[in-house]
Amino acid sequence: MGDLAEDTTLTPVDDSGLLFQAELNDDWALIGPNGGYLAAVALRAAAAATTLPRPASLSCQFLSPPRFGLVELEVVRLRATRRAAALRVSMRQFGKPVLEALVWAAHDGLSGPRTDWTPMPSVPPPDDLPDLKDLLVAEGRGIPPWHDSVNLRELSGRTTQKTPAPVAFCWGRFLPRSTFDGDCWLDACRSVVLIDSLQWPAVMNAFPELEQQLFAPSIDLYVGFHDFAVADPWLLVDASGRAAGGSGVLAGDARVWAPDGRLLATGAQQMLSTSTRRNAALASMGRRA
Repeated sequence: MGDLAEDTTLTPVDDSGLLFQAELNDDWALIGPNGGYLAAVALRAAAAATTLPRPASLSCQFLSPPRFGLVELEVVRLRATRRAAALRVSMRQFGKPVLEALVWAAHDGLSGPRTDWTPMPSVPPPDDLPDLKDLLVAEGRGIPPWHDSVNLRELSGRTTQKTPAPVAFCWGRFLPRSTFDGDCWLDACRSVVLIDSLQWPAVMNAFPELEQQLFAPSIDLYVGFHDFAVADPWLLVDASGRAAGGSGVLAGDARVWAPDGRLLATGAQQMLSTSTRRNAALASMGRRA
């Protein structure tokens, strides 16, 4: 079982506050290292390089699949004011580029209008719903280690909908720790992992007959952070497939709400489909590390 805070911990390489190392933990395996987990590590590197208390957005490109183990991160401060800062995070392993991320950080004392343009759907509470992992086990399906780190309670998706549709609608809670002592950056990492991880299942829920043949790793990810729920263990995530034009490039988006109805984050990504034979090779590479 992975711990999101511990497994995204950074070790400074020098006194610059811009160079770090991190150890990728195989508890976050989902055909190799989970892309949202990699993005969360990059987000924490940005946090370590600024004094601003909250992230505003994350945009990253996944360049190559890393092995589980040590990665290096370098942060470049592109712009900084008292109100906001732009940072670039580069993740490498054995000198090979893994991920490039751009992060905006912001001050938390800024004023602005508040309204609810994206209300949370009315749904049953998570305690009234079965554990998705139990439903998948009952179907005889393989369970990636990632499911031990994130407890999902499905409202609509693979195990509940009668007609295939590109939807993954769940409550999510991180284990063994679900909240992180009021840290907005770590709280945002929860949304990053959920938004990245559930868009591909949403797409595949529309094509159950292809589940054993295809996988679509993320090639990019964007997440905008609108609010934080540092004291709430459960988050509601609604992921959708948006486009599958036959070219092998698939599109999705997702939204995350707090239990009180506040919209916390929205995101989108492009995914590049590949065969499960290549998936097995990538997963094996990760296990050998």
